[in-house]
Parts: sequence; structure tokens; C-alpha cells
Amino acid sequence: MMVNDETFTKLVADSVPGPPGLSEVKLVSLRHLLALKCHAIKNGHSGRIVKDADDVIHLVQANRVDLTAPDIRELFMKHGTKELYEKVRRLTTGA
Repeated sequence: MMVNDETFTKLVADSVPGPPGLSEVKLVSLRHLLALKCHAIKNGHSGRIVKDADDVIHLVQANRVDLTAPDIRELFMKHGTKELYEKVRRLTTGA
């Protein structure tokens, strides 16, 4: 995904080291990856929505993201939509 310089600077500042043996590689943080995926779903190509939504669901599950946390809900509202947040919440918590 292409981002402007200001966003790229934020992504780099919050990046995390890669796995052992690739520690010189910087990876986007989980929060920023979720934000990018939500933004892509909200504004992206319709052919990618299912893939990106599936990625969000798996990221939430694999990382045990607490979707009830105010900062996570805010992330979804800012970069995605309320509908996306509610669907992910229902699919990952059964609520």
C-alpha cells in the first residue's frame, strides 16, 4: 500500500524487529497493520475486501486483540467502519 511521507514516518517509528536471523528487517506493528487493512477495506478495490477482512479476523484471533478496548474500537472507527468493527467483533467473539 502506498502511503504519504507523514504516514510512512509513523509506520517506521512504531515498527518492530523481524524474526531471529532477520532482526535488521523492520515490520509494521500490529496496530498499524490493522489500521492499514481497515483503511484498505474501507477505501480499496472491491476484489480485495474479502481477503483483507479475512486477514483482519485472523490477526485479531492470532494476537488475541481485545476488541472491547477503547483504543482498538477507535482504530476501527478511524480507519475502517462501524460495520467492519461489529462484524469482526461478532465473528471473533461470537457476541
